Amino acid sequence: MLTLVAEAWARLSQADPFWVGAGLLLYAASLLAAAARWRLAVGAVGGDVAWWPATMAVVAGVFVNNVTPTGRLGGEAARIAVTRLRGSLTIARGALASLCDRLSDVPAVLLLFVLSLPALYGYVRSHLDVAAIAAGVIVVAATLLGRWLRHTLRAWMSTWQRDLRGAALPGRTLALGLGLSALIWIEDLARLLVVGLAFGVDFSIAQAAALCVIAVAANFAPTIGGLGAVEGGLMGGLALFGIPLDTAIAITTVERAISYGFSTLVGGIVVTLLGGRSLMGPSPRAPGGPGAGRRMSDQG
Repeated sequence: MLTLVAEAWARLSQADPFWVGAGLLLYAASLLAAAARWRLAVGAVGGDVAWWPATMAVVAGVFVNNVTPTGRLGGEAARIAVTRLRGSLTIARGALASLCDRLSDVPAVLLLFVLSLPALYGYVRSHLDVAAIAAGVIVVAATLLGRWLRHTLRAWMSTWQRDLRGAALPGRTLALGLGLSALIWIEDLARLLVVGLAFGVDFSIAQAAALCVIAVAANFAPTIGGLGAVEGGLMGGLALFGIPLDTAIAITTVERAISYGFSTLVGGIVVTLLGGRSLMGPSPRAPGGPGAGRRMSDQG
């Protein structure tokens, strides 16, 4: 064990700073794209938030997801709270914006899954029984989840019908949101490619897509920020592609230092500046609907 740790540390020390820096920049760019998508979603439901507050909302949401055992609900609540604090958004419309924002990820993730199939084909073919069981579980879960989601949304929309009256999602806005989602996931895929290059590993597009899909699935594990599950999933995927264990550990360490460590550090600073725990409390000026309150850019 100590030998493996020493080998992994030695491999980590060989990382090319240029490619590590490129991975960090790609992650920062994905946060900006996520902020643009959130701002678009907020505007689509009749809210209003400026660029910088939207970025703070996204980063604060990532931080809460990373450090609290609330799944993604805590992060979504934090994102809505920051938007209400620095912009104009009701709780009901914030929930609708959050739902639209997250659903826009689905087509991009499905495309990544399709792209990953060539890399996973050999494993699936040699484990057809496991693949069949997994496919069955996915179909059943999707059926049950779809039914539950449909009834839940219907009840939720009925409850908030008055507040949501007039909220709509124009086709142009929808297309732009899907485009931003695609950009975010392309940046994620590119980050895995450049982190691999930092250690002299040249992933194929299919392999990088497979690692993205593995990380997405692992994030649903009931751990804080996907800790343990994501790292284990990435190392398992890397081992499947024939990457030596010491290199797999080094790649996973750098990737998670960027996607978890950097985001948690920056998000923690943002949340602290915004008031910490009080961020999750009521908005100080409880906007009553579209146009209520002032944009941050107008306060200067």
